[in-house]
Amino acid sequence: MIAVALPAIRSDFHIGVGALTWLISSYLIAVAVAQPASGRLGDAFGHLRIVQLGLVVLLVFSVAAVFAWNFPSLVVMRSLQGLAAALTMPNVLAYLRKNVEPERLGSVLGINGAAVSAGAALGPVLGGVLLLFGGWQLLFLANVAPALLTLWMLMRLKPDAGQGRKALVIDVPSLAALATALTGISLIGSAFKLHSPLLTTVGWVMFPLGIAVYLVSYRIRKSGVVDLHLFTRRNYAVTSAGVALSNLLMYTTLVAMPVYLSENRHLSDAVVGLCVFAISAALVGVSPIAGRASDRVGHRPPVFVGAIASLVGVAGLTLGVDAGPIAVIVVLLLVIGFGTGLASVPQQSAALQAWPTRMAGSASGTYSMMRYVGSISGTAMIAAVLGSHPATRDFQLVFGILIAFGVLNALVSLLLIPPATLEAVSVAA
Repeated sequence: MIAVALPAIRSDFHIGVGALTWLISSYLIAVAVAQPASGRLGDAFGHLRIVQLGLVVLLVFSVAAVFAWNFPSLVVMRSLQGLAAALTMPNVLAYLRKNVEPERLGSVLGINGAAVSAGAALGPVLGGVLLLFGGWQLLFLANVAPALLTLWMLMRLKPDAGQGRKALVIDVPSLAALATALTGISLIGSAFKLHSPLLTTVGWVMFPLGIAVYLVSYRIRKSGVVDLHLFTRRNYAVTSAGVALSNLLMYTTLVAMPVYLSENRHLSDAVVGLCVFAISAALVGVSPIAGRASDRVGHRPPVFVGAIASLVGVAGLTLGVDAGPIAVIVVLLLVIGFGTGLASVPQQSAALQAWPTRMAGSASGTYSMMRYVGSISGTAMIAAVLGSHPATRDFQLVFGILIAFGVLNALVSLLLIPPATLEAVSVAA
């Protein structure tokens, strides 16, 4: 919903596109940084319990966002919503990993992916409708009823046992270093368009400094909030890189298109919502199919086809935003949604199956973090390229850059090890 409300929020607080992206980036940074720690909380205390905690946090700060008195306060509330998402998402996946047989995991994750995408699909449409009846504040209040209903439904499930408090190890210095690096990425993007030497310098210092501090801390302590040992297994490393790249393509499109359609094509909020709905609608439709395909033919074929579809979509938008009919743009958004959905479920399945169930929370949390690393990078790029009054050529440049990432995404997908080969390697080991 927030994507559709961006033009209204920008108008209400009289801010530029660069500043507006902080409403997105702050949320994404909070989600990315907190997810690895969230997964470990689930491993220690039970994943279902942490999901319930996340929904309570979502309720509190959704209501608080309605009373935001200025843009910075809204950014803070949105960031704390990101914490709620971080507590919820990886623990849902980990709960499924622990309770579903490996041969059915792809299909079940496909159903889960369709459910997640259905929520996302409703977001732009519902957001557009709510904006017809009131301000952007209604979009935050809309979280309350679904969150309460979900809490009630989760109470009917059998809680999973955690390993206990002794199993919980969260390295605070590494958490701070990770937050520093991701904030640096966002600052670099914002500072570039604002022509601010100070912010540019701060961003370029924070990004490598955060990475360096994390690596040094990990080397000394042999541990960190992100367990780098997870990336020693090829399928986990490949799918983590792939989900970062595919989400960079999808999320950049999801954030850029409402601004383009509203300000360059002068479409109403409701129509913008329906156009952006195309991405989520395609995700809903293809996710169950992708899950079944993953179980039957392995992970690599659907991931590669999905990567190619996303590449075709962003390449088409490079031309379509110039003078293409709105119908063509909607079709291209459908293609991007189809490609993302086709690749997403097999990537999840391959990542979760790369490690045993006792590490489900840690593996899921770090994998989910990589998804948001892509989203943060995408919003930083939008901030760097689009100014307060972006022209059509600026949007063309955004999608032109995405083509390069789309090619890389397709190449990375070919590195996945097929199930038969993976089993042979495991037996040999």
